Amino acid sequence: MRLWAAGRGQPRHLGAPAGRQPVGTSCATAQGTELVLRDRHCRGADPRTRSAAYCNLANSLDHSGRWAEAYDLYLRALEENPDNGNAAGNLAQLLLGRISNGVGQLGHLGAVYDKYVKMAQSLREGTLSFAGEATADRWDALGLTESEGHLSHGLGDDSDGYRIWVASHRLALSPAVEGLGTEDLHWDGAVIEQLYGTTAADVTPPILAEMNVLKSDFLVSRRLAFDGILHIAEGPEQKDDDSGYYVETLDHSLYGTQYSRLLLAQRSALDVLDKTAVVINEYLNIGDRPDRVSFRKFWSETDGSVRANLVHSPARALPAFALSELAFDMDKDGLYEPSQALRNAGTHRIVHAALLDATGVTVDSRSRIDLFDLVDSTILALQVTRSAFLYIIDLVATWNHPDDHVGEYVPLPSYEYMQFPDPDEAQTADP
Repeated sequence: MRLWAAGRGQPRHLGAPAGRQPVGTSCATAQGTELVLRDRHCRGADPRTRSAAYCNLANSLDHSGRWAEAYDLYLRALEENPDNGNAAGNLAQLLLGRISNGVGQLGHLGAVYDKYVKMAQSLREGTLSFAGEATADRWDALGLTESEGHLSHGLGDDSDGYRIWVASHRLALSPAVEGLGTEDLHWDGAVIEQLYGTTAADVTPPILAEMNVLKSDFLVSRRLAFDGILHIAEGPEQKDDDSGYYVETLDHSLYGTQYSRLLLAQRSALDVLDKTAVVINEYLNIGDRPDRVSFRKFWSETDGSVRANLVHSPARALPAFALSELAFDMDKDGLYEPSQALRNAGTHRIVHAALLDATGVTVDSRSRIDLFDLVDSTILALQVTRSAFLYIIDLVATWNHPDDHVGEYVPLPSYEYMQFPDPDEAQTADP
């Protein structure tokens, strides 16, 4: 996480996160940002310390508009310590901000918000312990929406392992924050919900095709990861569907298609991340050469400020800030730099899994990656890319707000791919 540059200005949104929680210095930088995702020694910290660290990092991310990453970390804070009422309250506050934006499954968001309001209020003693009386009073003052929306669609007693795995790691490309969002077979339903223009061409721009490609590429990466992890869970033996003859190297190295699936899933997920910048460069007519666009360098000026032509207005600046901050965290010394380093090493050099004597990512010809670190890094790469995909949708929405297009647009119905409507239904209205 980058601290806001002097003079840059800090974005504001409904209800900033509350209740910074004290943690041990072993899990905090000098600035107080807890890089628990990359500090290996913090894995041995006690659950309370880890819960506080996850909650503090989530607060920082949410205040930068990075709500999807923050949501994951608030849940991890609760997993580490189920008494952390401050994490539950901040989850509720995050969801209230999403509801106020009017984007996504609002009934579902309201129902989940109510769940975490009730949880935070029931855990008042935990909030007092973690964050103090003022924060506990703040969560007690939150009202309920009484939404009748669903808490978690797409998961039932007969759900397959893949659906359960996707939901448990929050890897669905869905407007839902928990579960899969729908009972339909095509449950990765996050799309650009509205576009405005004066002609039909204006509201069917290339970005719709490009987002389809980003989504399908991500889904392949996600499935590769699941299949690899499923095979690894069955044991280290070579699988029947792996036709390779591998030479034993007597150094606890792991070879086989299940491990290569993970490495390919991790790399290909971050490849999708890179392409999101290309999509926005074209959609907003930024003018950068497409062959020179990279995710890490696209969103900010050389002084670290967000590129002005990405921001519609100060009131709608958060998605651009979120993508800029995420890009910073993919670079050197950033939160996700280890994932980027693994992707680069795996693309240009030899990387494989190992049970013992792992070297981690190196600049050498060959790197040996601890098996469990490889699994974690693959899931993290998918989570980060999912977050960026959702932030892209948020960014496009800031440029397609109904208040900016009163009476000057062509309504265009949205149809699922290859589900052709009757000709009469496909007629668009006159401008």
